[in-house]
Amino acid sequence: MVRLHLTVEDLTRIRFVGSLGPDLESRFAELRYADAWSDEFTEWRMKVRRRLRSPGVPGVPVSGSPREPRAAPRIDARRFSSVAVKPFWGRIRNYLELEREARGRAVLSGGVEAVLNDLHPSVSWSAQVLRVDNNQEGLKTDLLGEGLVIAPSLFAPEPMVVDAETGGQGAPVLLYNVSPPHDSAAALWQRQEDDRAAALSELLGQTRANVLGSLRSPVSIGDISSRLDLSHPSVSRHLGVLRRSGLIAAERRDNLTLHRLTHLGEAVLGRQD
Repeated sequence: MVRLHLTVEDLTRIRFVGSLGPDLESRFAELRYADAWSDEFTEWRMKVRRRLRSPGVPGVPVSGSPREPRAAPRIDARRFSSVAVKPFWGRIRNYLELEREARGRAVLSGGVEAVLNDLHPSVSWSAQVLRVDNNQEGLKTDLLGEGLVIAPSLFAPEPMVVDAETGGQGAPVLLYNVSPPHDSAAALWQRQEDDRAAALSELLGQTRANVLGSLRSPVSIGDISSRLDLSHPSVSRHLGVLRRSGLIAAERRDNLTLHRLTHLGEAVLGRQD
């Protein structure tokens, strides 16, 4: 259990943030990946396992403190983050930001003390002491006016306190887990690229979106026609609409007309990693 002694000055310096960023979430995600039971992260584990191309390889489970790994094969942290968290980070960040905004509204309506007692069943506030019932052993801290940062986490297995250096917020951080409901968890595991492609197809139509996507480097009508198996008149018609919309431009090179994205077109299409 962790006991934090908060002075009046500390209470006035409590801040709520949306998250501590994808890198720290990735460390917690390794713990969730190692879990074998069925829960709201099951679909996510299946997607991560496929992307890692190594079914059955465990993550980094822990014993005792959430920050102490057991002796187990370790997935390369950078590779794991690139397939397990960062492809979904846009949706995860929005989910956590909505949680932060809800807590901010609760502070305005009920006060800080009410919010501290409502963060999580394992977190309670009484008589200037904030108690966090977790596996961190016997930690008792006087904040001495530093204040406290409070942040939600999607993957953290339980509420915990991290120091100012680990949290990167200039003050100790109380991190509390907010797992998604089963009926809405699936929406979190859609990649931003998938969302963008679906939205672009809905906006432009699938064929025109494909034509736009083929222009990441300057190409001719013949190249597009061959690549997408479209007739020259069809490609020309789609290029005309895209050009009038300001998404593409044409230029002459060696007696050949090439079509390329404008800055607006690049923004609409999005970055390709």
